[in-house]
Amino acid sequence: MPRIYLDYNATTPLDPVVLEEVINALKNFQGNPSSVYEEGRAARILIEDSRDFVKSFLDAGGEGEIVFTSSGSESINLAIIGAVYAHKRLNKNKTPHIITSQVEHHAVLNTFKFLETQGVETSYIGINEFGELIINDLISSIKENTILVSVMGANNETGTIFPLKQILKAVKNAKDNILFHSDLVQIIGKSGFSLKDIPLDLCSFSGHKFYALKGCGALYIKKGVKIDPVIYGGHQERGLRAGTENTAGIVSIAKGLGVFKNGMDDELKRISVFGGIFLDKLFSAIEGIKLNGHPVNRLKNTVNVSFDGVKAESLLFNLDLYGISASAGSACNAGAISLSHVLKAHGYDIKRIESAIRFSIGRFTTMDDIDYAISAIKKGVLKLRANPV
Repeated sequence: MPRIYLDYNATTPLDPVVLEEVINALKNFQGNPSSVYEEGRAARILIEDSRDFVKSFLDAGGEGEIVFTSSGSESINLAIIGAVYAHKRLNKNKTPHIITSQVEHHAVLNTFKFLETQGVETSYIGINEFGELIINDLISSIKENTILVSVMGANNETGTIFPLKQILKAVKNAKDNILFHSDLVQIIGKSGFSLKDIPLDLCSFSGHKFYALKGCGALYIKKGVKIDPVIYGGHQERGLRAGTENTAGIVSIAKGLGVFKNGMDDELKRISVFGGIFLDKLFSAIEGIKLNGHPVNRLKNTVNVSFDGVKAESLLFNLDLYGISASAGSACNAGAISLSHVLKAHGYDIKRIESAIRFSIGRFTTMDDIDYAISAIKKGVLKLRANPV
């Protein structure tokens, strides 16, 4: 029985080309990048070359810097907590106010919850039934002490894309000194993006979402933006992230983005076509299903659907037996069965939320994979509907 991987939003397999670069870094660049001798200098050069490439990929120019971290979650923590701490330090502990959406990844939401325990004011902006941010509510929530807005680029569960350029412009027009951070974990390395077009103050992303290693991430910080570190120790990463750099992980980020850049047009076209075919075949094969999130403005690789009369947990178990890997939402919730906060925010009823499955395709998905998966999903759904729990 084949194994068909349809959970690329949770993580991506390591690309063979990236693996070659990682092996080279592990074998030939083992020095501590902070050391002054030859082995350390060689590792440092490799890291700085990778940093320059990432800045170039993002069209950052000379207007900011890249700080490498251990994950997208750490990058998000550094951006949000770091901005709050810097503000309080520079403004004699004046209470700041920060804003996000109700459908952010838990890396953002739980960071906001932590800051609430530190006396920070927070606001959570809702969405409509299609997953679109209610921008007027965001603007009306801005206060005199609002210092930061954090809005994701695309939702990890539904794939709904937020119009960052429009949101950024509206926020800056309302109060130009507000910092704007975006969780771009589901955007960078999966779709075209340019900081020249959308001049964010801060943005976070993670290597394992674009066929690089797990355990490596990055944060872009616009020139002039002040943040304080949240990990203390040495002076690595411009003094913003203590700890010996993960040379192989950093190299994998740059190479992963490089592979994507070189084949971007073909890959995006292929993903769009395959995603459309998967969705069409799914709806043709099975009755009683609903698409969750925005029907058009979403990542083309992501299909989040609810199956009438079926519990997601039971269907995922059956799909695994058929060799299909999918999820019921964010992988960070795996092992803790709970209703998706994202789908709750859409206003969906409980049965629709409990029956929701996310399928996400990627670089190595084939048409044979899609055909097999559709057949297996249909078998699983019909089996569970015939024998409801």
